[in-house]
Amino acid sequence: MSASNLDRLVEEVKTLTPDEQRSLRDIVEELLATSAPRISEEEFERRLLEKGIISRIPSPITDLTPYRNRKLIEVKGKPLSETIIEDRR
Repeated sequence: MSASNLDRLVEEVKTLTPDEQRSLRDIVEELLATSAPRISEEEFERRLLEKGIISRIPSPITDLTPYRNRKLIEVKGKPLSETIIEDRR
């Protein structure tokens, strides 16, 4: 769809009543939900590998023993999430 068609469509949508706009939104959401097929995690990883975002696909974790007996540690200071947010600013 060209930009002019999209602009014209947006202007037409603005003329609809709020109920009509809600109905249109429901229709569009339904179309988007059915038109975008879900991909598996394996397919997602394969696509990341093809695009060079990852260098290898990690093998799945099958032995959970190392994770069962982990212990929480007490950390002093601000929460890590707060530090990350500050660093991003």
